[in-house]
Amino acid sequence: MLVTPAIDRHNRRHAQTVAAAVAAAGAVLGWVFPPLFALLGLAPAAYWLLRRRVRRRLAVAARPFPPAWQAVLDRRVRYYRALDDAGKARFRGMVAVFLDEVRVTGVRAEVDDTVRVLVAAGAVIPVFGFDDWEYRRLGEVLVYPGTFDDKYQTDAAAAPNILGLTGLGHLRGVVVLSKPALLAGFADQPGPENVGVHEFAHLVEQREAEGGLPPEVPVEVARQWVGYVARELAHPANRRAGISDYAYTNEHEFFAVLSEYFFGSPARLKAKAPGLYDLLRRLFHQDPAALTSHLPRPAGRLGRADPCPCNSGKRFGDCCRNAGAA
Repeated sequence: MLVTPAIDRHNRRHAQTVAAAVAAAGAVLGWVFPPLFALLGLAPAAYWLLRRRVRRRLAVAARPFPPAWQAVLDRRVRYYRALDDAGKARFRGMVAVFLDEVRVTGVRAEVDDTVRVLVAAGAVIPVFGFDDWEYRRLGEVLVYPGTFDDKYQTDAAAAPNILGLTGLGHLRGVVVLSKPALLAGFADQPGPENVGVHEFAHLVEQREAEGGLPPEVPVEVARQWVGYVARELAHPANRRAGISDYAYTNEHEFFAVLSEYFFGSPARLKAKAPGLYDLLRRLFHQDPAALTSHLPRPAGRLGRADPCPCNSGKRFGDCCRNAGAA
């Protein structure tokens, strides 16, 4: 997502090699049939095409970060506040590139700077430990005014109870999020539930790599994770980490829910299941418990009897707390 000097050098060498090959082919073909010397003109075009994305990302990351976006990160994103200055600069660059390339669209819901930046933060947090990451085929995030059903309907007759989905079929390349759930995930009293991290964790797992995990994850770690998930799903009564029942729906939801827990309540997860925490630490190349250890302890979080942030009029425990996030 963010162009490092190493990525820039590799891309430049690749573009130069391809451009040279195109020029050489044009020269050889032109020697046989002179009009084909015109193919030499394709060499600069090939170089430009291969360098275009990298150059655009470098330019985006170099722009001044909007003060309104900075305020959202400072106020709402605990993970960002825990980073050192270099980490914060990298996080801002990743947010800027993400929002430059992925549309955030409201569906009967207002989308402002807060929503856009929190969507981007949910996308950046799970992949912050990877040097070279792409959310391939992701083009748009749809933000709904509340929960919805599996047909993306929000009316009461549909009995909507979904907080987020990664699109399938004609909506492949789209992530759908409930606005209230997104905001609640970055509330002043954070907990293990964060629908943004949850849905983007699904995209991390869907990456075509060893064990369905990113290529930067060592093969041995991927194997250990697959084995752990298989054991947990075979014996759900154990549930030593105390995570949501929804995690035991299938291996994909297990990964997404554990990702929420790992980033939202890392100290609690580390205390309850240190072996699992260490496995996730090696998988994500991150140690959020250590990262956030110097921050003040949150005063508390939404309880079951608190009003639900989706404005349904119900208690949190009877509404969004128990809603599914596919």
